[in-house]
Amino acid sequence: MMEMFDLARMGASRRSSGTLRLVFAALVAWPLAPALMGKEPAPPGRETRTPTFTKDVAQIIQKRCQNCHRRHHVGPFALETYEQVRKRASDIATVAEERSMPPWKPESGVGPKLKHDQSLSKEEIATLAAWAAAGAPKGDDKDMPPPAQFAEGWKLGPPDLILEPSEDFPVPASGPGTYRCFVIPTNLAKDAYISAIDFRPGAPRVVHHINAFLDTTGQARKRDEAEPGPGYTSFSGPGIEVYEDLSFWAAGHEPSYLPKGIGQRLPRQADVILQIHYHPSGKAEVDRTRIGVYFARGPIKQALHWSTASNSDFRIPAGDPNYEVKAHWYIPADVEVMAVSPHMHLLGRDMRMTVTYPNGRTENLINIPVWDPAWQSTYYFQKPMSLPKGSVVKVIAHYDNSGHARNPNQPPKPVSWGYGGNDEMCEGFIAVVKKGQDLTLPRATDDLAEIFMRQKQRTFFKQMAKQPR
Repeated sequence: MMEMFDLARMGASRRSSGTLRLVFAALVAWPLAPALMGKEPAPPGRETRTPTFTKDVAQIIQKRCQNCHRRHHVGPFALETYEQVRKRASDIATVAEERSMPPWKPESGVGPKLKHDQSLSKEEIATLAAWAAAGAPKGDDKDMPPPAQFAEGWKLGPPDLILEPSEDFPVPASGPGTYRCFVIPTNLAKDAYISAIDFRPGAPRVVHHINAFLDTTGQARKRDEAEPGPGYTSFSGPGIEVYEDLSFWAAGHEPSYLPKGIGQRLPRQADVILQIHYHPSGKAEVDRTRIGVYFARGPIKQALHWSTASNSDFRIPAGDPNYEVKAHWYIPADVEVMAVSPHMHLLGRDMRMTVTYPNGRTENLINIPVWDPAWQSTYYFQKPMSLPKGSVVKVIAHYDNSGHARNPNQPPKPVSWGYGGNDEMCEGFIAVVKKGQDLTLPRATDDLAEIFMRQKQRTFFKQMAKQPR
């Protein structure tokens, strides 16, 4: 497998000039690093200290890198010792300056603040650059911070329900990435509400990311039965018509509980679909990923639901390097936004999600300025965002259908919406709860689900009416 650092720089023709610029910037920026964080810079005339691994760099690596880059985890190499970091000092500084690693794609300062932000601060980037430019000095061992501690089991403690496929799935040593869906029955006798979900890959080095969905129709079981071997192949989503989004996992993901009083419904007898992206590591592996479900302990007042600003009516011309697609979703009730999840395929360049209020005011939700299909995620807001009925969630996305290396069609050809890897999508998923909803009241029902269903039906009939007869 190509190293992640090389993948992060793939297509960057400016590497040589960028490295020279990085060295110069490091020499300038390191003395100013405290000021970048609002701290007092060194007094005039006092020599600025050169950063060292033990005093300055190790804590950054522990906090920002070792979630993935440690033994037996998804990172293709470990960054646990001075020597392991020293020999990659220049690469680390470069990808940090380019913000391609750690793989945190949202633009900083655009939209509400996000949970689990893995992005590097300006001070941390300046420190890594200055350290690499100085020859990566080790420093005094007494300055070394204690080893970082990582929970190797279930990070939220023992789950209430553990689900896993019925058999192992073999991942070859080499070849293209594989998207495999596994259908797991829950066998729940009655509906339940979920407060948190965690994932435990059986082979962390080859499990790149996981999407979890809910199926109450039995369609996924039929697809599973029709294809030999464990599970079935589907590049985009679970590959069935009717499903609900459940959760998402990627390397470095930290599980967390939904706010008190909010839960996601897990219907009785529903099937969970795990769509796993396997990335061969150079060694044959066997995986059986498990999912841990944590049920809500207290009463649930608000039910979480997913909707989307979506456009399936587009056609990207062959050779067009910057084709624009727009989508929107009219909000049919007063809601509070909990999370967003932009989604495109291999031709994506960038995507921005905004909301326009009934009075015409517009705010950003999220911006992904450099799209990377290998690092898609669900982004939870630190605080819910209230949106009144009549607001419109808007998506603006751009696609590159030129002959670049990531284009699955060589030579390029016109591309439309579809589930396959050669197709494209324009989806701005959004997780919401109904504002003021209280399901603990007598005769209260989750009418937001019904509102969304009626809205989807109206949209479907409008699309059907436009079809030529």
